[in-house]
Amino acid sequence: MPAIRILSRDVVKRGLGMKEAIALMRDAFVLLSEDRVTVPVRTNVPLTEHDGGRALFMPAYSPSHGRTCLKTVIVHPNNDARGLPFIHALVLVSDATTGAPLAVMDGETLTALRTGAGAGLATNLMARQDATVAAIFGAGVQARTQLEAVCAVRSLQTAYVFGRRPDRAQAFAHDMTECLGIDVRVATSTLQLRECDIICTATTSLSPVFAHADVKPGCHINGIGSYRPDMTEIPAETVRASVVVVDQRAACLEEAGDIILPIRAGIITEDHIHAELGEIAAGRRPGRTSHSDITFFKSVGNAVQDLVVASRLADLAEAHDWGLQAPL
Repeated sequence: MPAIRILSRDVVKRGLGMKEAIALMRDAFVLLSEDRVTVPVRTNVPLTEHDGGRALFMPAYSPSHGRTCLKTVIVHPNNDARGLPFIHALVLVSDATTGAPLAVMDGETLTALRTGAGAGLATNLMARQDATVAAIFGAGVQARTQLEAVCAVRSLQTAYVFGRRPDRAQAFAHDMTECLGIDVRVATSTLQLRECDIICTATTSLSPVFAHADVKPGCHINGIGSYRPDMTEIPAETVRASVVVVDQRAACLEEAGDIILPIRAGIITEDHIHAELGEIAAGRRPGRTSHSDITFFKSVGNAVQDLVVASRLADLAEAHDWGLQAPL
């Protein structure tokens, strides 16, 4: 009887380390930029009668992996007040040759892992080697993997967390200090941002979360929170002053408010996008070209990231008999 393997969030979390996930992201983004995967732009269904939530559906197919993947994400902004996660997500990975489903796994943990790993790859390719201080905007699951990924590729000494809720920011600082062995502090002033070599934004803000005047020359920025045309975390002046690298041009020009809004305002043009991350990873385009460059990686997330991580987890689960097997 056909069966499918079910992988919980604990299995996903334990099954794949951040450094391996970053290596997988290099493969994923090169495949994407070389057009060797099929990744339609995500389907975004507004749940207007349900607190402004959204349902997102993200398919991908990789011939080189012989796998297909579908991620379903339900986003509800008011879930925090309900004591529920902001995101509920599942990832299904299947054999492309037979269509047989191989595994279904917790998508929230996988999304945080692969999103952090994508920013980790961008940081490794573009941040200055001497970077030691970071800022994290947001204190949720995504912010945690952002900081973990940055620490995997740079020798950080200090990180400042900027959060709307002091209690969550304090808990984040305490937990990440213990987890990563660096000094993570709750930010007390925007002036502290001027010390930072790396900035990561993991919020759902509709307006910039910092001022351009506080960005240090030579800083690298990862913008991963905003995923709609009306959302923006990064000041337009910073975007204009930056070497802009995206996960995928078509997706960012369709969905990324951090790119779309400055274009609409006439501050930049589409040509301001320097490269896709996969082009830099493959060595076809340069990343940072000077010590003083501000570099900005904008990601709206791509299903190829889910596919390569889910495929690897499915293989590991099969090899080590992880998770539960359920008949279909």
